[in-house]
Amino acid sequence: MNDSPPGNPTSAFPYFDLSHHVADDEIDAQQHVHNLRYLQWSLWAAGKHTAAIGWDAQEALARNVGWVVREHSIQYRVAALAGDDIVVRTWVADLQRFASRRKYVIFRPADRAVLARIETRWVFVDLQRHKVMPIPDEARQSLTILDQPPPLPWENQD
Repeated sequence: MNDSPPGNPTSAFPYFDLSHHVADDEIDAQQHVHNLRYLQWSLWAAGKHTAAIGWDAQEALARNVGWVVREHSIQYRVAALAGDDIVVRTWVADLQRFASRRKYVIFRPADRAVLARIETRWVFVDLQRHKVMPIPDEARQSLTILDQPPPLPWENQD
């Protein structure tokens, strides 16, 4: 796994790109990337994005709070193969009182293929009581909401 710099140079980091080289051990019996790897890549990207915007996961754990996945939706489009260099792009699509929706697009720049589109609903949880709680202001203030997906590198940005 390789991290690339955030998708754009602004301090708000409205989206984040995680670069990854597909290893042989990510390939299943059908000779393409196992479907659970796409989910793992999206979780890595989400974690790296929140760290880039200043979220301290260790400090949050010390306070017994954190983000927990409530729901995933994945649409697989094109198979990733061993040796592929892929990018997982992620952004926050909405923010509610207790939940946030994060989106992802996984693409292969070499042939401009979109491999998967993913959406995850995250909730903020009191980990000691195992109860959903309102997203704290400090977490809200660090998140930038993108109503539309950021353009892929090869898309016209005019």
